[in-house]
Parts: sequence; C-alpha cells; structure tokens
Amino acid sequence: MLPKLKEGQSVFLEITNPAHGGSGWEFGSCLWSPVKDRGGSEAWKIMKEVQVGDIIIHLLKSDEGYVWAGVSMVVTPLIQTIDEPPRPERWTNMSPYQRINLGQFNNLISPPTIGSFFREYNSSLREILHENKEGMFYVEYPTGGDLRVSQKYFAKVPPVLYDLFDDFSESLNFIVQFRNENSQVPTVNEPPYPDYTSPGRIEVITSRIVRDTALVRGIKSNFNWKCQVCGKRILLESSKYYAEGHHLKPLGGEYNGPDVKENIIILCPYHHAEFDYGSIAINPVTKKIIHSDPNNNYNDKDLVYERTDINDEFIRFHYDKIFWGEKLIDKTLNQ
Repeated sequence: MLPKLKEGQSVFLEITNPAHGGSGWEFGSCLWSPVKDRGGSEAWKIMKEVQVGDIIIHLLKSDEGYVWAGVSMVVTPLIQTIDEPPRPERWTNMSPYQRINLGQFNNLISPPTIGSFFREYNSSLREILHENKEGMFYVEYPTGGDLRVSQKYFAKVPPVLYDLFDDFSESLNFIVQFRNENSQVPTVNEPPYPDYTSPGRIEVITSRIVRDTALVRGIKSNFNWKCQVCGKRILLESSKYYAEGHHLKPLGGEYNGPDVKENIIILCPYHHAEFDYGSIAINPVTKKIIHSDPNNNYNDKDLVYERTDINDEFIRFHYDKIFWGEKLIDKTLNQ
C-alpha cells in the first residue's frame, strides 16, 4: 500500500542501474544527473519540478529486466555541484551535476519485474499512455505493441498511474511507511549547512548528507569529538566541538546498512570524505589504517583510539565493497 497523496504532493519515477554513481551517490539515497547533456540541452530539466516531500518510485535494472525496487521521499531541494560521482559511467566529464537527496527508502524484499506490472494492468496502462503520450516512463513498442520501459532516466507519474502502483503494492503486501522526521537539522554542536553561492557563479554545496542522530551525538561525546584517524577535532564557539559520524556500511540504498553504534566511526570532515569515496579503510585483520596512497602519513598506522564496540562485519564490508585501493595480500582476509 502506497501513501495517500497530500495536496500539492507529486510523484516521480527513476529508471536506473545498481551502480547509480557509486559511494555517496547510492541507489535510493539520491537522484542525480548532469545539468545539461553533451549537446548543451537541459535534457533532465524535469528534475527542477521536484519538491521536498514528493514521492519517488524506483525502477532498477537487473538480470531479469527492470524491477520495481522501492519507494522513497525527497528530503532536500535540487542542488548543483561540480563534484563528479565516483562512478558516473556514461555521464563522466559532464560537470556541473544536479542532485536531489532522498530519505526513508522502502525496499521490496522480492522486487517484481516491471513486466509483471505491464501484464497485470495492460489495458489501463495503454489508456493512460494514449492520453499522455509524452513523458511516460513506458512506451508501446512498434513491433507487436508490447509495453516497455522507455529509454530515459526520470519521469513524472500522474495520479491515475500512481493508483495502479498502489493497487499493485497491495497485491504484493508491500506497505510503504514514511516517518514524519528530518534527520538533517543541525544540532547544537553542529553549524548550519552553508550556502556557498557567489555572484555570477553556480551554487556549489556539499553533496553528502551528514546524518547526526542522538546515537551519533552520544558516540561523539563519549570519545571527545576526536577523529579516529588523525585525532583532530574542530573547535567551535562557546567551547563546543565538531566531528562527523560515518557508517561503514552505508545506510539505505543499495547496501541498506544499519544505524547502530557497531557500524559508526567518528571522523573529521576530511577523513569522512576519504572513507565515503573508498580512499581509506580499516584493515579487517590488523585493525590498522590502510590508504589507497601507500605514502600517505596515516597508511599502516594504528587508529588514534581503540573502540571495542565496532563490529568486524562492518569493517570488512567497507574494506571489501567500498575501499578501492590495493588490497593486502593476506590469506587471513579470506578466512
């Protein structure tokens, strides 16, 4: 069952692949595209219509074709950034990019193929298509007349089409639940998110959401707001300090990591970015720092302080799945 639409709330649909841009840009955590295509046209200008609170339906490419993978909610307005995702694939070297952050991703445990959706609601889908020939996420194939997913990244979902997805969700026993919360409000120990807008230049802001729950704040306080890699902390006014919590197994999206203390390490903004992009990791065997640059000052060094509450499972996950540097030749890693 999908949420009942509120007044002014819109629905959009994303068509994408599992890579989705890589670490920090994971599937289910954001929408993104270049601002313009290689010809200079605003091919993805529909993203400018998206508002905070809108609902996103996600289609994901798989070996079985496209599947309905989940539903999420928009949590930030569209922003522009010059930062290129780690895995831009066919959109490489197309900066600036536009990005919309998402939250509360609800995933289907057994994602149905979109082909099964087409078969179940074939007649209704054709009627909708004939009335809205432009902008639909699907097309009628010239040969045979089959319905197929169109070759686009993003599309708007009219209410009548949303009703079909709602009906389909009930047949799947898929219940979408959105909590009424905002995880991005700065705490008393964190400054407001900055606006780097300059006259005559594009707006450039950080593309990574800094989550700061009560759980993370507690861990920071327990360890005196110090980065586990370098030991530094940022002094704020009124003798307060700033540090960031990093989830070794990323929350939501493709990885769906848990928000538990065993999955969280405390870092300065610099080393947080390095962990996000896989430039640095913790060796699952020695528990020493390993860096993609063997000449880095912190490579093969001990962490500044030991934490026995970090789960080895999440250290190994980050090392295996996120870290892109040369893996150590150590047979014990595979034991």
